[in-house]
Amino acid sequence: MFFRTIVLLPLFLLHLISLNVPRHWNDDLTQTTTKDKAFTVLQAKCNFCHAVKKRTDVFTFENMDSLAVEINKQVFIKRKMPKGRKMTLTHEEEENLKDWIALTLIGNR
Repeated sequence: MFFRTIVLLPLFLLHLISLNVPRHWNDDLTQTTTKDKAFTVLQAKCNFCHAVKKRTDVFTFENMDSLAVEINKQVFIKRKMPKGRKMTLTHEEEENLKDWIALTLIGNR
């Protein structure tokens, strides 16, 4: 009985915790993880400048999907963003953005 309690209690607690996970995490964990990584890049490499110069274009978790096409155009096609020599994207950051853009554009078909 004691062994069963030790094994089952952590599983039960994990189940309870999963009930409190935001709904969008349960829908598609891969999409959310990819989106979280992309949002981290947008926060670190884009929002500091956009907050000062283009206040209407500050990226949020809620609005970023609607801006995916424009982000792709400015970052990967035109290579205009991020601006400046000091602020560049690492290979990993580029891959995080590309993965999120691909998932977002496929999901919006």
